[in-house]
Amino acid sequence: MEKSAFKRLTVMVVDDEMFIRNLIARMLRDLGIGEVQMANDGGDALGKARAIAGRLDLVVCDLEMPEMDGFAFVRALRRESDRALSCLPVLILTGHAEQENVEMAVRLGIHGFIAKPVSLNVLESRIVKALNAPAIDPSRFAATPPGGRLSRTD
Repeated sequence: MEKSAFKRLTVMVVDDEMFIRNLIARMLRDLGIGEVQMANDGGDALGKARAIAGRLDLVVCDLEMPEMDGFAFVRALRRESDRALSCLPVLILTGHAEQENVEMAVRLGIHGFIAKPVSLNVLESRIVKALNAPAIDPSRFAATPPGGRLSRTD
C-alpha cells in the first residue's frame, strides 16, 4: 500500500483515555490518514462503526476499557451480519501485552497488536499489514515460544 493511499482511509480510535485517543488520532493524521473517528469504549465504537460501516477501513482499539472492553468489542464486531463490519481489520493497542491477552485477542480475529507506547513507524507498519493481510492465524501464533515476539511481523 502506498502511503498516498492513506488519505482515502477512515480509521477509528477506541480508547477510554482521552489523552491516548487524541495522541493516536494525531499520529494517524501525521501519517496522512484522511478521516479519523474516535470512540471512548467498545459500545460507543460499535454504534459509530455501524453508522459508517461502508466507509470505515480500520479500527485501532484499546483492550481495557469500562463498559465494553476491547475483547467484547471485537467479539461483537465479528458477530455482525454486515460483512463490512464482521471482517473489518482491527489493531489492538494496549499497555498490557501479556501473552494471554495477546492470544485471546488473536483468537477473536484481530489483524495486529501494538504495545504502548506507540511509535509512528510501528503504527504505520501495522496499518499497512492489517490492510493487506487477513487476520492473524491463531495456530501460527500459538507456536510463538514464551518470551517470543508478541506482535506479527511477517
